[in-house]
Amino acid sequence: MKILITMAGRGSRFREVGVSRPKHEIEVRGEPMFDWAMRSLEAFFDEEFVFVAQAEHSPTAFIDAATTRLGIGSYNVVILDEYTAGQASTAMAAADSIGSDSAVAIYNIDTYIEEGALTPDVIEGDGFIPTFSASGTRWSFVETTSSGEATAVSEKEKISNEATVGFYYFDRWAHFVDAYRERADSVEGEYGETYVAPLYNHLIERGGRVTTYELDPEDVHVLGTPTDLERFDGTFDPMDQT
Repeated sequence: MKILITMAGRGSRFREVGVSRPKHEIEVRGEPMFDWAMRSLEAFFDEEFVFVAQAEHSPTAFIDAATTRLGIGSYNVVILDEYTAGQASTAMAAADSIGSDSAVAIYNIDTYIEEGALTPDVIEGDGFIPTFSASGTRWSFVETTSSGEATAVSEKEKISNEATVGFYYFDRWAHFVDAYRERADSVEGEYGETYVAPLYNHLIERGGRVTTYELDPEDVHVLGTPTDLERFDGTFDPMDQT
């Protein structure tokens, strides 16, 4: 399995409040946000990681040090010279690093799932989406059968109470690529960027089995906005992040 980490965004919401450092370097409870996000995947550290990052952030030395610190042994870094249309497009930029038959899990850099809550042994199906019960409409949502198989995935439309945590598994990279080629333009047209979650609808409509796994909401810590960080770290001050 390849673990594909998308960390090539602008971090606009942090820039708006005066944070100048790259999002993955923002200090949270005394450690970089990168470290918190990667600890979510501690049970996957024996897999090969692929980090997709922006050249302007000069990420290579940071990633080298962080992976050594965390114990991630096998990885490579894909450097982008331009911003993409969204997370799915950023993932596609790593295509040369992933074989078509390789399983892949795409994950973000701004969610911390407590260690041990998410493990490889719960993954099954052509696709797999861990979820948690969430209020509000800021999330991607999954509608499921009584047995937990996904029947539809939406973006910012609350079709259920089960929100995604930003971990998106495909048992073959080719499934993701096919969904991206068929749906990315329509997803971007509808939502303004290429989100990964709605791409699962392509797989589902073609008979793919997409399973879910419900996490305890207490184990899921979203770190994507300044408000989220203030909730997680009561001492967080954007002015300390220049």
